[in-house]
Amino acid sequence: MTPGNHSHEPRGAIGPTVSVIVPVRNGGQDLIDCLTALGRSSATPLEILVVDDGSTDDTATAARRMGAEVLVLEENHGPAYARNRGAERARGEILFFCDADVLIHPDTIAWAARTLDPAAVPERDVEGRELPRPAAVIGSYDETPASPGFVALYKNLFHHWVHQHARTEASTFWTGCGAVRRDVFLRAGGFQEGYRRPSIEDIELGFRLRRAGHRIRLEKRMLATHTKRWRLGNLLYTDVFLRGAPWIALMLRDRYMPMDLNLSAASKVATVFSGLLVLSILGLLGTAAVSGGAHLAALAPTLALVVATWLASRIALTGVGAVRALAALSLCIGLPTATWIAFPDPWAALPLGLWFATALTHVDLYAFFGMHRGLAFALGAAPLHILFQLCCAASVPFGYLEFLTHRRRATRASEGPGIQVLEPLDCRRDDRSCDEHALASASRLTEGARA
Repeated sequence: MTPGNHSHEPRGAIGPTVSVIVPVRNGGQDLIDCLTALGRSSATPLEILVVDDGSTDDTATAARRMGAEVLVLEENHGPAYARNRGAERARGEILFFCDADVLIHPDTIAWAARTLDPAAVPERDVEGRELPRPAAVIGSYDETPASPGFVALYKNLFHHWVHQHARTEASTFWTGCGAVRRDVFLRAGGFQEGYRRPSIEDIELGFRLRRAGHRIRLEKRMLATHTKRWRLGNLLYTDVFLRGAPWIALMLRDRYMPMDLNLSAASKVATVFSGLLVLSILGLLGTAAVSGGAHLAALAPTLALVVATWLASRIALTGVGAVRALAALSLCIGLPTATWIAFPDPWAALPLGLWFATALTHVDLYAFFGMHRGLAFALGAAPLHILFQLCCAASVPFGYLEFLTHRRRATRASEGPGIQVLEPLDCRRDDRSCDEHALASASRLTEGARA
């Protein structure tokens, strides 16, 4: 069933109350669009809390003008800290986290509330035993990203494909479009505030929730449009240093490696092939350096293929259609072939073969690209996906170094390297109700903003 299909529609206003929490810093038009999309939700949330994480523009004013409740943090602490402050203030039974550059679909909050509703019909396993209700639920980006840039289109469509092909019993949490029961979140201690930049604080929370015995559901009908304008350099840095390496360190810390999402068997095989591709290129370059240029021509067809796929990506940005598909396919076949004929060398088969082996591990992904954006886009996305796999490979040594560094610090502090247990958030540390403490926290924040 598609999100727009209203048969078996999730309940709107009936069910558990939902607090939406949006951390933001200098949100601009993205935040306005985000709040506009939230206002179109079929299930009206109890409140929309925007946590202004030290913005230097008029983010707080814009959010208030849109009708949101606003918490102002005078200093920038990072999204993990900001979300925790919003959770302390929230009054809903469910905390729905949404990034400021995300536009949720009208039914998304309703699907989250339905999934986490304790009054819903119990689920049962294959043997008929009743399962506990999920404590958290995550969604997916949709297949229509807002940014027209090729890198952004690739990244967001790839994210959609990964989530739509993953198991519904998730092993992690995601704050781009995810919800968690407030009592579970508070008892878990919220997000690890040591992540000062957008990183894997959501994944780390998901690991702790699973370790505590809670279920996390991937609800593929919980959709949102991503408006982020990715650039290649920013994407590579994020994939290695803000996502990949910390994720590796986290898995080493917890001695747990889920076989899902970007950690599927196909992704691991693709990472190996992409690494071998780079090693083959380096090997041919090394051979050429020590032997006066021998086998240097073997790299020419691969270089021609890179050029051809880049040209295909430019064609894809002009639209779809048979003529564009034929032009892109002709380039990607004809240019490497002509180059190999002009510079014959049997060793050219090595990097080319590894290129195609890497692509074959995700042939269903390229079919998805072709179905949604045309053949030219699918061909043009190949080098970007190889770069992504190389980022995964590079994340391993960096992640291991990060793990060793953290373990040495933990040893000096007489703490083990295992999973970290956080204290419950402040509103569980005294005898007052969470609502009372939330009002007190809000008062302190407001006073701080006025000072």
